[in-house]
Amino acid sequence: MYPWLEPFWDRLTASHRQNRLPHALLLTGQPGMGKAVFATELARLLLCERPVAGAAPCRECHNCTLFAAGNNPDFFRINPIEDSKVIRIDQVRELSECLSLTSHGNGYKVAILEPADVLNINAANSLLKTLEEPSDNTVLVLVSAHPARLPATIRSRCQELHLQAPDRDMTARWLTTCYTGPSPEVYLALANGAPLLALHLAQANALEERQRRFRALLGILAGHDDPLTVAQDWAKDEDLKGLCWMREWLMDMLRIRLTGQARGIHSIDLLDSLSVVAQQLDSRVLFGLLDSINRMRILADSTLNRQLMMEDILLAWAERTS
Repeated sequence: MYPWLEPFWDRLTASHRQNRLPHALLLTGQPGMGKAVFATELARLLLCERPVAGAAPCRECHNCTLFAAGNNPDFFRINPIEDSKVIRIDQVRELSECLSLTSHGNGYKVAILEPADVLNINAANSLLKTLEEPSDNTVLVLVSAHPARLPATIRSRCQELHLQAPDRDMTARWLTTCYTGPSPEVYLALANGAPLLALHLAQANALEERQRRFRALLGILAGHDDPLTVAQDWAKDEDLKGLCWMREWLMDMLRIRLTGQARGIHSIDLLDSLSVVAQQLDSRVLFGLLDSINRMRILADSTLNRQLMMEDILLAWAERTS
């Protein structure tokens, strides 16, 4: 268990020992907090035959051995299947049928749905029936970094546990035990203090990649780079990384334009460059580009051509007015 998760773990296991564990838990927090690890450890604890002081799985009993091998018949993990980006109704129906049966170990049945916010509307309605009439000794753990995307009817039937970002000093100490490269404090800032996301960015050398993407935007402004070529490159990002970074940079430039200072911007790795570019662009242009990016993010999973949408945004960036 990661050190920043221990207070939340202690609170939940105390509820478990007092027989006050909710039948449905909504585990929330920004990406990079370790929500999936927390949910998996909770499932391991609930299925363990002889937990240590009621607060930790023994990892040695039959159920723990089955869990470690991925074969515990009372544990269910629901994720989007293969290339699908949603959790479908047939997955939830199958889960509900399994949860209605008696557990194999005469104990808990535990299901983790991650990310729960990608339940399609029919799947959410099907899950609602299970939440309203839970079977005995059943615990559902919904994991989400975007709980507002869940229907209110689902959220209202779950007890939420929000994993907050830890103290920055604790995170920095932990990060330096895993990463010995340069600029750990910059990665922490870019990750909004989320330890695992900071580590991921550091290991992926994200500062260099961000610099490359930002230079491409500067090249478009200067007429050195072709926006269509850049769009073709950025459209290959499955997670829309370049577009998300551009949105972040636009928001920072708007802060600089509107406040007249760079204090408080998110992209501290590009502070000087953003300050210079912000003075060259009209706020209306920045707002317009931001609206276009927000629309593309909403439509990214649709059948619309992602590259064409990216081209529209970068052409608008190239044709900005000062």
